[in-house]
Amino acid sequence: MGRTTAVSLRAFEGLLAAANLGLSAYVVKYHLVATQRAGPDSLNFLIFASCFSILSVLCLELAPRLYQRAAHPYATLGVEAANTVFYFAGFIAYAVFLGGLALCHGTVCTAGRVDSVVAAAAFCAWITSTILTAKGLFMGAVHRPGDKAMRAREV
Repeated sequence: MGRTTAVSLRAFEGLLAAANLGLSAYVVKYHLVATQRAGPDSLNFLIFASCFSILSVLCLELAPRLYQRAAHPYATLGVEAANTVFYFAGFIAYAVFLGGLALCHGTVCTAGRVDSVVAAAAFCAWITSTILTAKGLFMGAVHRPGDKAMRAREV
């Protein structure tokens, strides 16, 4: 995966995670204030997935620059795959929860539906990133930063 593709994909993943976190927080605040109950577990899981995603984007972008030994290609693949699984489980569970509601109207319901769609988009972004990283890893195109063979190709 090219550097421009990776950075733009990471930026998109970060934006989706921030949007997902904001929408989820809005819906949870409604549940805590208006209904005085905790939000649904699937929504809480989406909040976890968003926080994990933001930390992952920071780690995946900063580790190769600051601490090169932590930027192992298999670790990168594992983090991306974990994000993919978290978002897949989260948006499916939340969509099933929303589908089972008897009444769903108003801005909170709309925010919940949009949250589910944003989580599905985040899943698509992470699966794309995972596939591109795996393809590069297994086809031999992924190298560690500072690798001598990599520097020879850049010159």
